[in-house]
Amino acid sequence: MSVPVVICDDSSFARRQIARALPSGWDVSVTFAGGGEEALEAVRAGRGDILFLDLTMPGMDGFDVLQAIRQEDLPTLTIVVSGDIQPESRRRVKELGAVAFVEKPVDGERLGEVLDEYGLVGVLTGGSQPEEVGVAFTDWCQEIANVAMGRAGDLLAKVIAGSIELSVPRVDLLGPGQMEAAVASAVSAQWSAVVSQGFIGSRIAGETLLVFAETDMAALAEAMGFSEELTATGETELLTDISSVLVGAFLKGVSEQIGVGFSQGHPRIVLPGGYGPGISANARGRGLAIELSYTIGAQRTHCDQLVLFPERSIQALERRADYALQ
Repeated sequence: MSVPVVICDDSSFARRQIARALPSGWDVSVTFAGGGEEALEAVRAGRGDILFLDLTMPGMDGFDVLQAIRQEDLPTLTIVVSGDIQPESRRRVKELGAVAFVEKPVDGERLGEVLDEYGLVGVLTGGSQPEEVGVAFTDWCQEIANVAMGRAGDLLAKVIAGSIELSVPRVDLLGPGQMEAAVASAVSAQWSAVVSQGFIGSRIAGETLLVFAETDMAALAEAMGFSEELTATGETELLTDISSVLVGAFLKGVSEQIGVGFSQGHPRIVLPGGYGPGISANARGRGLAIELSYTIGAQRTHCDQLVLFPERSIQALERRADYALQ
């Protein structure tokens, strides 16, 4: 008899990756869930003796799902598969009852080891692989960004010895004028600083904008262990350090997943009074925009990140996506 398995992730690309990583020949019946509520409904209906669960999802996230499973005493063995690899996130999921934590992008060998720990690999042989999940280009981009954001958040959490709250990335293919509107929207609220930094590698070029909204620079400096006096020069150095951590780790995370090394330009710091239409040369014409955000430490400093790819880079990204989805 097939064992019911639920794969829960808001990304169709991530669901496909997990399904492909399952041991060959497993006698399981797989239910795909695009969110926490859907996963809980499947488990309550008896379709999830084993649950593969993402953490960062819109609406009910993975932590909420684990809490509900515990409160309702639902009979499922939960394995978290997430790009949020911070030590605090790992601790929380174990505390809430997850039996294991597997980093994204999921590795079949590692997943097999986890399942083997619970004696499941040999028991569940004899089935066929689950049906392939269709994946759109923007969904692939979203999952690449999700994993890269997790790497950036984890590194910054180690720097500040705290935790970082991560958003669900938003990905849009934008037409002429819409890219400029996306940049204008990102800096429309009260903001304390914008850090702009370009990057290029193997026919893929782009730019990241870090937007700090209503930021207490003194509190941020304390969290970063920054000892310099916060003059204008000190603020610039502080923002450069944060940009180095977030942008560097994010681009490294993207690079590892798509096989492209990136060279980074020098960060450009824009403080209030210095904003102008020239803040982003990549916002002209058509392009791809990825929006995500970090909430940093106990001070809950908010930082939005906007990653812009101009039209000339999209074709190269699409080729990478086609290769990954084969």
